[in-house]
Amino acid sequence: MTDIKGIVKIMNFHSLLRVDKSKRTAEKYFKVSEELDSMIVQLLYNRNLTLDKKVITANKNGKVINIYLGNDLGFCGNFNSKVNKELNMDLDDDLKIVIGKKIHINNKENVILNMSKEEFTGSGFNKVQQIINDTLINRTCKEINVIYNEYHNINNIEFVKKKLFPVEFSKKDINDSYDFVIETDVNKVIAKMVSLYICHQLKIMEQNSYASENVMRQQVTRESLKKIDELKEEKYKKFQKQISNYRGNVGDENDR
Repeated sequence: MTDIKGIVKIMNFHSLLRVDKSKRTAEKYFKVSEELDSMIVQLLYNRNLTLDKKVITANKNGKVINIYLGNDLGFCGNFNSKVNKELNMDLDDDLKIVIGKKIHINNKENVILNMSKEEFTGSGFNKVQQIINDTLINRTCKEINVIYNEYHNINNIEFVKKKLFPVEFSKKDINDSYDFVIETDVNKVIAKMVSLYICHQLKIMEQNSYASENVMRQQVTRESLKKIDELKEEKYKKFQKQISNYRGNVGDENDR
């Protein structure tokens, strides 16, 4: 029991550290996203450039891509069950990207990519980025959504479906005094920048999901530690009772 408690304590402590780490990582991606937003807006709404704005609009006849964010590890309550339920209720022709070993796919017909969370945080992310990049350049996409558990604070985790595309860019930083000279296909440049922006948003959501996972794990391990202490206390009381009964029996035998 002592060994188990030690392991659970370590899991509990590491969960708290990972929440803080994921928040700091998400903040880095958020800062880059803000810079990309500003740059894209300056190109899109510059009066000196002739652009095909279709590059950032949805193709009404295109496909919907749903990205499901789960995880590889257990001990985190119902973290994966909600994602699993949403995935297997999606019976439309939506294209699906599934991330996490704990996500169970009943129908793989429209699953275009399936990988572990560990793979996604490594080289696997490039595969997702390539899909997003291709769909934007070829204008084959109607919508991109991410389904995941969103972390607000330690007491508030919300299961959400958020839209990544079409993107609504902020226009507050528009400055039409800039003059651009671009010796390339500006529409392709913008498509790639929008793709990069979307991928950074996805990274923010992935880190947010990671924070949610570890908050849930911290809650589960905290309850487990409480149960272990209760079991130890119960066993101790039973042991004390056995000792008391034994002493009572020994005393009766001596009285004879």
